[in-house]
Amino acid sequence: MTSHNSRTFGDGMRFGAAAFVVAGSLLLAGCSGGAPADPGTSSPTAAESTSPSATPTPTPTPSAVYKPADASGPAQNVPVPVLPEVAKTETKEGAEAFTKYWFSVLSYSYETGDTETLSALSAGDCIFCMGLVDNIKTAWSDGKWVSGGQIETPAVTADVPTGEPTRVILQVIQKELVIHNPDGSPYQEPTAATNTGSQAMATYKGAGWTINKLSLIR
Repeated sequence: MTSHNSRTFGDGMRFGAAAFVVAGSLLLAGCSGGAPADPGTSSPTAAESTSPSATPTPTPTPSAVYKPADASGPAQNVPVPVLPEVAKTETKEGAEAFTKYWFSVLSYSYETGDTETLSALSAGDCIFCMGLVDNIKTAWSDGKWVSGGQIETPAVTADVPTGEPTRVILQVIQKELVIHNPDGSPYQEPTAATNTGSQAMATYKGAGWTINKLSLIR
């Protein structure tokens, strides 16, 4: 993971969707009877009829399609990470789910340049966390954008000691990352894909979990 000045980004980690429904219209048709056919015979009474109303047929709601970034432009319709319910609990499972969520937000930030949620989930004194935020902002500055850099965390294990920050060990896999100039050309050499061990220290307070320390396992 690489920043504007070629520093390593560290362990790798929006949404715009449009939807609409077009309703069908009601169709109403009418017809009337004619004049008597023969004066010498009785004529049937003209009947006025109305066709039944058509049942409106709802049009399926289209979903915005996710498009990864490439040299032609930034990613589109990147799914917004959703915080699992278990991640709101002060438990081992909660710490693990929250840390996975934090890295999914980090991945989202690389793809979109939006670091608001990432900052909110990180302690202000988490140097590594704030370094990632700053590097992402730099990578997206002056009309640039990022392609690649998506993150996965296939293995996560938490240790929850009483009254102390929770230590979470996890595997972090990040795809190759490229920063593009406004014309689509590479801003610098791509950052190679990585597969590393990382550890996070998480603290649970009234509002939920916060990552207050992050580092690589050498």
